[in-house]
Parts: sequence; C-alpha cells; structure tokens
Amino acid sequence: MEWEEETKELVALLKEKGWHISTAESCTAGMVAAAVVDVPGASEVFEEGYITYSDRIKKKLLGVPEEVLQKYTAVSSQTAEKMAEGARMASGAELTVAVTGYAGPGAAEDGTPAGTVYIGVCSKGQPRVKKFLFDGSRKQIREKAAKEAIRFALETLR
Repeated sequence: MEWEEETKELVALLKEKGWHISTAESCTAGMVAAAVVDVPGASEVFEEGYITYSDRIKKKLLGVPEEVLQKYTAVSSQTAEKMAEGARMASGAELTVAVTGYAGPGAAEDGTPAGTVYIGVCSKGQPRVKKFLFDGSRKQIREKAAKEAIRFALETLR
C-alpha cells in the first residue's frame, strides 16, 4: 500500500470514529501534518499541528519536562511520549502523533547515530512509542519518519 493510500485510510477512519488528530513534530518539521492535510476532507479531522524543533519549544508548547530532556535528551522514547501526551492535552484531539529524531548528517554530539527516530502515538490518553533507525540522506530519513508516523497512527486506529 502506498503512503498516500495509508494517509487516506487514516483520514477515513478518523472521520468514521468522529475523532480528530494533532501532530507534534521535531525532525519532520510538519511533514506528517502536511501528508494528512493533502487528503481531501482532512479539515474534518485535523485541527492543529505543532512544530517543536527546539527543546525550549517542546517545553513551552507541549509541556515536555526539563528533567526528561536533561536525563534522556530530545531524541528519546521518553520525549516522544511526552510530546504525544502534550499535543493531546493542548489540542484535545483523540489521536496525536509525535516525531523526534536525529536526521544527521553524522552522529549527534552524544553519539546518537543519524537516522535515530522515536515516534509516539497517544490515543485516548494511552501513549505508545516505537524506535526506528533509518538510513539515507537527511531528507530521506525525514520522509521515512513521516511515513512511519502515518503507519503507526493508522495501526493504532485499526
């Protein structure tokens, strides 16, 4: 199934359930939100997305605790979970998707390899996180992360 087809299915399932989706994105910088709103009728299910590229904005807009960022860093399962929960609290959406990762090039200062991405989904207050290690260019890593975020959201709805 193509990515566009999965996104159409996601929007259709959200409509069927009467649910809304919000996104909280760091390394994908709005790519997940853009994929959703590319689907005709997305305005019935998508109300807002947050691009929280810096730690300061993750704290300010999503309420990610300073302690989480200090102890685990922005690229961690804990941060992805808090981003998804924060987006849910801020938006009231029944389903939220969060993406945080390191697209490179090269490894992060702490040694985290480029391509490390955590995707969090929060459905009705129940957060889940998956870790991915993608290869490719910075752009390819970001695209792969956005695609997997759509797939994880769809899997959660199904």
